[in-house]
Amino acid sequence: MTTKIYGTSDDLVKFEGDLFGEVGCYGTYDRYEGVLVILSDGTLLEVKYGKGGQGVWGITVFNQGTLFNNISFCNDEDADPYSDVVLLHDGIKWGYAAVSDWGLIK
Repeated sequence: MTTKIYGTSDDLVKFEGDLFGEVGCYGTYDRYEGVLVILSDGTLLEVKYGKGGQGVWGITVFNQGTLFNNISFCNDEDADPYSDVVLLHDGIKWGYAAVSDWGLIK
């Protein structure tokens, strides 16, 4: 089953498909670090709310793993979903989401 990753509301990252569930993530507005998502195929993403100062979820792809399919970009607060969307091919075994509400350690 393919996997879809996107943001919804102003505080949830959703996973649908081989991975299913959601991660609560407050305070990920564009000026802060987002949710780091690490997947079993080597895909590495950052998901955060407030893309371009709008009510839109943005996803930055740091690494495209072996099952990475594509990313659809969104710049419209009225879109459904109002989020960039990552699609992965069938076969994701696990995922890890790291959420920080206190900022990056330097």
